[in-house]
This record gives sequence, C-alpha cells and structure tokens, in this order.
Amino acid sequence: MPDIATHALVDPDPFPDASSDLAVRTRLARIMAGGDFPLLSRKVAEALGTVDHAEWSLQQLTEVVLREYGLAMNVLRAANTAQHRRGGLPTESATQAIMILGVQAVRQMAGSMVLFAHFRRRSPELRRLMEDALLSAHHARAIATQVGFEDPELAQLCGMFRNLGEVLAACYFLDEYQRIRALVRDDGRSEAEALRMVLGCSYAHLGSAVAAEWALPAVIGQSMRVINGEVRARPALIADFSGALTQLLYRPAEGARAGAGLDALLDLHQPTLGITRPQVARVVAEALTETHAVFHEDLDLGDPERARDLRALREAAHGVFGSAVTLPEADGPLRRPPPDLSSRSRLLRDLQQTVIAQSGATIGTVILQALEVLVRSGPFDRAVVSFFSSDFSRLEARSGLGMGVEALLPRLVYSAGALNEPLVALTHHRQPLYLPADRALTPAERRWAQDVGVAQFGILPLVVFGKVIGSIFFGRAESGPVPDRSTLRFAQAVVDLVVEAIARRRLSS
Repeated sequence: MPDIATHALVDPDPFPDASSDLAVRTRLARIMAGGDFPLLSRKVAEALGTVDHAEWSLQQLTEVVLREYGLAMNVLRAANTAQHRRGGLPTESATQAIMILGVQAVRQMAGSMVLFAHFRRRSPELRRLMEDALLSAHHARAIATQVGFEDPELAQLCGMFRNLGEVLAACYFLDEYQRIRALVRDDGRSEAEALRMVLGCSYAHLGSAVAAEWALPAVIGQSMRVINGEVRARPALIADFSGALTQLLYRPAEGARAGAGLDALLDLHQPTLGITRPQVARVVAEALTETHAVFHEDLDLGDPERARDLRALREAAHGVFGSAVTLPEADGPLRRPPPDLSSRSRLLRDLQQTVIAQSGATIGTVILQALEVLVRSGPFDRAVVSFFSSDFSRLEARSGLGMGVEALLPRLVYSAGALNEPLVALTHHRQPLYLPADRALTPAERRWAQDVGVAQFGILPLVVFGKVIGSIFFGRAESGPVPDRSTLRFAQAVVDLVVEAIARRRLSS
C-alpha cells in the first residue's frame, strides 16, 4: 500500500492502454447486465439530472430528502449556515431549505446519498467502502466550507463518488476484489500491480468510465483519476484531500498509527487548499456528526454494530486531535429520534412566512411544505393532497409525501359523486375528521384504509371562500394510540395555512 502522505502524487492509472480500455469495456458490459444497475443509473439520473418544470423538480427533491434522514440533516444544516441563513432565524423545513440552497445544490447532495443508499446494505466489503465514501463526502463538504469554496455540495458529490470504481468492483466482481486485496495484503504486491493482474484496469479507470456513462460532471472523473500534468478543478483537489484524510484517520496502513502523515498531507496540499490543522479538526468533528445522523437511518444493519463503528471512528479522531474536537456520542442505541414536538411552532412559522411572503412561492411549493410539516412533525407516515377537477367531475390526488406515496397517488382518483368511496364522502363532509379518534371506522372506511396502507387516518377538507375544492389525507401505517388533540389541532393549523395561500393567490389573480 503506498504511503498515504504521497498518495495524491501517485497516478492510479499511469499507463492506460488498449488492453486496459478493453478490460474496462468488458467489465462495464457485465455491470450493465446486472439487474440492479439500471435502477441505480435511473436514481443517479433523477437526482442529478435537469428537470424543466421547477415545481416538479422541487417535489422530487423533497421526496428524496424526506426519505433519507441523513440527507435531510445535511440540507437543513447547510441552509442554516451563516451564508444562507435569512434574518438570523433558522429554518426547520427541508422544503424551505431547498428553496434557500437552490435546486442544483440539493441535487448534488441528493446524488451523493443515492450512491450511499444503494450500496450500504450489501457485503462487509461494500459496507466498509461506503462508510469511507460517506466520511470522505462529509470531509469534502466541510473542507470546502473551511477554505471558502463557493460550491460545497459539488465537493461533497466528488468526495462520495471518488472511490466509485472500487465500490463497483466490490459489488459486481467480489471474488476478484478479494483476490486483489489478498495479493496486496499477503503477497506484498502493489495495488496497481494486483489490479493489472486480476481486474485488467485500475479502479479509477473503471469508475470514470461509469461516470461518463452516467454523464456526471467532468470534475467527478478528475476526482477519480490523477493524470500527470493535469490541472485539476478545486472540487477534485478537495475530494483528493478528503479521501486521503479518511484513510489516514480511519484506515491507516498496517503498522501505522491513526493520523500518521497528517502534517505531510497538509504540506502537500498547502499550495492549493491552504487548510490548517485546526481547520482539519473542525472538519473531522463536523463529518463525524453528519455520519452519525446517517447511521441513525441504518436500523436494519443492527444498532450494536453501527454503534461499534461510530465508537471506533470517535476513538480514532480523538487519538489524533484530542480535546480539539467535540465529537458525537457513540454509546446507546442508534435510533431515529422522534419528531421534536417543540419544533412545531417553528415549522408553522416557516410555512406562514412562505404563505405571507409570496416571494415566488407557488401554491405547489406551499402544499409541499405543508405535507412535509405533517410527515415530519405529525408524525404521520404519509400525507396526500387531492383536488376536484376543474369541472368537479373527479377527485384526484395531486401530490404527496411519505412511505409508498409514489405508488399510491395514481390509485387515489375517484368520481366526485362516488359517495361510497370514503375519501370522496369525507371530503364532501366539509368537517375535519380523524378516525378512529372521532368515531369508529365503518366497514367501508376500514377496507379503504387497509387498501391504502394505513391503520388510522385523517381527512381535512380544503374549503376556500365557502367552497370545498379538495382535501388533505394523512395517516399512520401502524395501529396504536391515536394522536392527541394538540397534534390534530396542529394538523388543522397546517391545512388552514394552505387554504389561506390558495385564497391569497385567487384574490391576487
């Protein structure tokens, strides 16, 4: 294994030739034949691609953000940094945070989480690699902020994708990957030599070929491959430093202590990044905090296992930086925390500001923010808004957030006169209702609830200028205690703000 202090100077693919190109094409064809690769490609394209309709783009992003707790934490944290905060007041809403940061910035953050989410629950080898990629991505974002780079989200994306080739090898060619590691570990071969013998190409060559296939930004390819004499963009340099920092701290060479070579690494990157050791300490603390948030979402991997991982990371960082860093706690069960009920007033305030300010916010944006508030702080598993068609012949679900909502929306389309359908009947009822808190469910309501995947649900009609124009449906998937009255009043207050937004827009048009 090369000395990590000089790792950035080593060209990982110094002599690309015809045989290497052929090996890459062959490997790429085998990867593309895999059943899950098209799905990953689609997710990457959706996360990073361009969507013409800005409102639909916001909905897609909000859905991705709310599905990934670690990403939601990243987005909210980024929006609340000094350069983004408006008026000194923090934002609690991911939807509003997306508007503050901009769609492109959040797309780049989502793109990095898509890769992590796809590979994180595979083999032990992949788990280690994705943990390293996540740490490198968080390092890169924090470094970009420390050195004043204007696009920290792009740096984060480069940090996450930097070891894509090795991730692909460990996923799709596991036997060969294990042979490469054995050649390096047991036979003393260099990694480049082992790759030539087994894979026929470098990890960087393979990863950059897939990045080109996905039409990722060219700077991501620069982050993977160091070409002699190439002048690389700053995000690539940040990703290079970030990956080397991850290896130094958490995967040191055999016999080396954690952090050995850090000063040499700083000296190496001083001319281009100018980052200092105290700044690196802050970078490490921030990256571990963000990684801790993402670990909260990996419940199916087992809490004790993840707690051990985080504890080992904390100990390594503490051993290098000592009391210079404040690190997240690693002990105790890693559970996604329940919604902070004290944040409800702040979430309502954010939504009210969106309604009143009318600063380019469409009705669709207000509705998405309202649905987010219900899902995050209700707490409810899903929330869906339905509207009557312009001729009032149909009641159609238009937008939603939460578990399984993409598959659910096309099914929630009914004739406006179908009073045997609970959603239609309860919308026409005009009064807010939560079942079974207000009364027992009828047999038809119980069948409908089972069909849409909830054990309890509420319907809050949207009544604008005395006319019912639709409703918001929200519910919980599991049976259990029904929400208390303060929670239901909170939900009604959210819907009242949606009604106010629609009324304001109609008065102004």
